[in-house]
Amino acid sequence: MCKPKKSERRVVAAESIFRSFVIAKKLESSEVIFQKPVNITDIHILSSSMFSPTPNGGIIPGLTEPGKIQITFQCNNVDEESASANVDLGELNYEENINTKLLCDNEIWTNRLIVQGKFLVLTIVVYGTVNDLKAESTQKKDPSTITIPPIFDGPIDMSGVEYIPDSVMERIDAEVEHEFDKLSGVHQNNH
Repeated sequence: MCKPKKSERRVVAAESIFRSFVIAKKLESSEVIFQKPVNITDIHILSSSMFSPTPNGGIIPGLTEPGKIQITFQCNNVDEESASANVDLGELNYEENINTKLLCDNEIWTNRLIVQGKFLVLTIVVYGTVNDLKAESTQKKDPSTITIPPIFDGPIDMSGVEYIPDSVMERIDAEVEHEFDKLSGVHQNNH
């Protein structure tokens, strides 16, 4: 298949990938599966101050934690006989609100995006083109998003939003992790 025209670029997937505190500390892979082959043009990671449209017309809020992550992206090539072999799309040194986008210059048609990194939550929005222009849905599973119509045009005023200091969030994270460890049977000696 030939690489599609840029004008056909659209959101082909949007989801938040959640991991436990234990798994988040390890270098693990997750997958985004597509119903129809897509050509991935760019990948965006949404920090907590961001949101994006989804393929189904909803909105997905950014939930990515932590604020800095090294993420590797790979995909399979459905045009090759061995479509199970992974092809590197690139690596993103994600930094909240600074480095959030990876451009993917390729001619690969894929039905699977592999995301590898150490993270608790990763909100990912994948842009690309589909080989079936009539396809309404490209993502294999329905993302956990809400579908709401636009309330108004223009920027959103965030001046009334309360900010939780990092020190408070760190204490909350530590307490949640401690409770999770207790529930999962992990014992620590803190003398």
